[in-house]
Amino acid sequence: MAGFGLSCHSTIHQLLIRSVEPIFVETVDRKLAALGAGAFAVTTDGTLVVGLLRQIDHAIGASPGATGQALTLFATAYAVIAPITIRLLRSLSKRTILVGCLFAFSLTNAATAAAPSLAILLLVRSLAGVCAGVFFATAGATASEPVPPDRRGRALATVVAGGSLAAAVGVPLGTFLGGVVGWRATFSGVAVLSALIAVVLLAVIPERAANLRQVSRPSPHFAVVVAVLATTLLWATGSFTFFTYVGPILHRSLSVTTGLLAGFLFAYGIAGVVGALLGGWLTDRKGPLFTVGAALSIVVAALATLGYLVRVEARGALVVVTVVLAVYGFGTWAVNPPQQQRLLATGADGHLLLSLNASATYAGVALGSAFGGAVLAGSGASTVCWVASGLELAALGLAGAACWSSRADGRRRSR
Repeated sequence: MAGFGLSCHSTIHQLLIRSVEPIFVETVDRKLAALGAGAFAVTTDGTLVVGLLRQIDHAIGASPGATGQALTLFATAYAVIAPITIRLLRSLSKRTILVGCLFAFSLTNAATAAAPSLAILLLVRSLAGVCAGVFFATAGATASEPVPPDRRGRALATVVAGGSLAAAVGVPLGTFLGGVVGWRATFSGVAVLSALIAVVLLAVIPERAANLRQVSRPSPHFAVVVAVLATTLLWATGSFTFFTYVGPILHRSLSVTTGLLAGFLFAYGIAGVVGALLGGWLTDRKGPLFTVGAALSIVVAALATLGYLVRVEARGALVVVTVVLAVYGFGTWAVNPPQQQRLLATGADGHLLLSLNASATYAGVALGSAFGGAVLAGSGASTVCWVASGLELAALGLAGAACWSSRADGRRRSR
């Protein structure tokens, strides 16, 4: 009888697992899709000012240089103020933070659409940067929480892929719509989209999601965290040393027109979506250090190749340039999922660490933009590509050192 009871209990247990698991997977997939959609909206908005710059400065009576500071302040607020804001909000649930951030983000975009002056525009774009930074870090932390460790990379990649899809589709589409219906209507559309996604998140995120104070975690190894963030900073600096000036570089050296550039950037963005998703999958299969090393190796090679093509002015090899740009996009978007996983693997406050990783990324955007501009003015287009490749090689060196250190620690523990 005892054996029969145990057998029945085991059978019922298996039936319950089989009946509940699809519901759990469906809920997780819906949640990840909603988080990816939020990342798409936030990333689209972050650089939309660039495509609509001429319309905006004409409407508010400011110079292009002054209006362009809206992007600078957005990135600064994202990198500096967002982590502080996350610490201040640590008593709230992630569901509350995500939904509240997107609703606030929607309001900042509505205010952008209605901005009557440069001062108001700069203020609301700064607030949008804070909302974007808090949302992205919280989305990464939320995506990774209920997922087993062997699927965490793919969960994180869903959020990153939303950002890369914005680069391929969202920003060009927003720029096109700005030319058709005007920049104010375009930002109003982003406000509506953000509010709709916030409503969806309210429905699919569990109501009793843990807040930061409810989770007790050990302190991280400080050196590991610093090494990961330094790798992210070098990667982003190298990437944006080149990418900020991809238009002028290709136009000066290869006579690439605006239409061709749009096609190049579309190929770059689509390859980035594939890279982000494959980077997450590879992180789960091979580990984050292997994945980030492979991704950075691809970026180093692609940027060096682009430098050569630009140097020899290979105007007849535009197909090759397209392929190399796509390879670069694939590699650079594959870096973030394993980097996020490396931070989460420390077992520390993942929410804050993901925010710091985003801060390192945006600091790299600012540094790379400034550095690339100086190199372009002083040394030429091909040098920009090679300097960017060198910075990526330095990031690869840090990742390699971390891999060597990890293996050395493993050998010491096995003795």
